[in-house]
Amino acid sequence: MTRPSPRPAPIPLLVAVDLLALVVFVVTGMRSHHEGAFATVFLRNAIPLLGSWAIFSAALGAYRYPGPGSLLRTWIVAVPVALVVRSLWVGSPTGVGRFLTFLAVGLAFTLLFLLIGRGLVALVTGRGYPQRRRS
Repeated sequence: MTRPSPRPAPIPLLVAVDLLALVVFVVTGMRSHHEGAFATVFLRNAIPLLGSWAIFSAALGAYRYPGPGSLLRTWIVAVPVALVVRSLWVGSPTGVGRFLTFLAVGLAFTLLFLLIGRGLVALVTGRGYPQRRRS
């Protein structure tokens, strides 16, 4: 007997949780760097990240086919693009070594926050990702 696969979490909830995870990343970065003028600094950091996420999640089908694969595809494209745009806009970090460190930290922590968010959704709703059928 085959177990029925769990229904996926509601798409609006996944969108909200993903965006919240990215906002938490921005706020965490601001706090760790003791940056002031919250609204201005928040917007200069959040706009490239949230904009890139919106564009690439639509283009790559992150919510059309919700699952770990589409989340990772969107993350690996959207976050580096956002961090490059943010660096060009803000003018920092400067230097290849510093930028690569910034990119590595940004990739690691955005993925961590996204996975925590998705894990909490699965835990709270009892809905995971749909099982793929093997033919």
